[in-house]
Amino acid sequence: MKHLIYFCYYLKITDWGKLKVHRNFVKQVYGISKWHQVLDMFRTTLKLGTAFHEYYYYGFYNKSMEQRSEYASMGFMYEYQKKNNPPQKRVMLSDKIKFFDAYKEFLGRMWINPLVATEMSVANFVKGKEKVVLKTSTGGGGRNGKIFEVQEYTPQGIRQLAKELHFDILEEFVYQHENLQRLAPNSLNTIRFITQLTEKGTVEIIGASLRMGIYKNTDNLSSGGIAAKINITNGKIESQGVSFDITVPDYELHPISNMKIEGFQIPYWNEVRELCIRAASKYQDNKSIGWDVAIKQDGPILIEGNHDWGARVWQMPAGKGLKNILSKYM
Repeated sequence: MKHLIYFCYYLKITDWGKLKVHRNFVKQVYGISKWHQVLDMFRTTLKLGTAFHEYYYYGFYNKSMEQRSEYASMGFMYEYQKKNNPPQKRVMLSDKIKFFDAYKEFLGRMWINPLVATEMSVANFVKGKEKVVLKTSTGGGGRNGKIFEVQEYTPQGIRQLAKELHFDILEEFVYQHENLQRLAPNSLNTIRFITQLTEKGTVEIIGASLRMGIYKNTDNLSSGGIAAKINITNGKIESQGVSFDITVPDYELHPISNMKIEGFQIPYWNEVRELCIRAASKYQDNKSIGWDVAIKQDGPILIEGNHDWGARVWQMPAGKGLKNILSKYM
């Protein structure tokens, strides 16, 4: 019954235009009829709880049902995260202002609320800065923010812009480590570092991926970015870059910098691990968190923590289903 409920939910949220592009691509390249794909996709959803797009993101059209069952589907992730991150406890992660207050020692940047700050406070905040970021305390996906140069607006203009956009966070622009800037220069490239708090209170590292922007100033896959798997022991990338566009091959080189992705060494990797383990240990209410970590020239900082972190950015670069890692925490 629950998979039928998921099926109806997916009917509502699916980008049907994008799904059509992927369906046409699979027919052209693999010779699988469109009707076979649709029926097979629906059958997989009803059996495993997978979202329609996951049928294509994970290449299920070329996998057996047994192989498909090894993936943590969208339905599985909903149940897993509901158990590990109770809805009534998630506000510390879903509200960025509450997150900033709770994890302030890990932020590595200053911020104010422009909706309540005085014009003088805004002036003092932007003084000496070249760029700043306006964003909302709710929402995600890299779409609810605006980066601009301080000289473009007066302090009064910044407050007015914040009111018009309903953005309640004004924060410092993060200048990333020079190696990450060379690799993917158009965005702040963050590490998705996934932790699991065990019943004994210890922290298990589930996995990590580097997210990179291409043409936009965001690294989210949903906004055109790519992701690659990070070896959690040594911090080296051990896959090519993958995207949500199955019509293009995986990226051996970053399309802007032409730098090789696989083999890239994440700076300050030991410090990244330590930061996320410390953050995961601070509160017990939410046990499974996907941390977004940026790396400045002098070390890593937390951007945010996600209670509903997506399994796609973790499983797609790995090239296989990883549900077994999470199943023991259900």
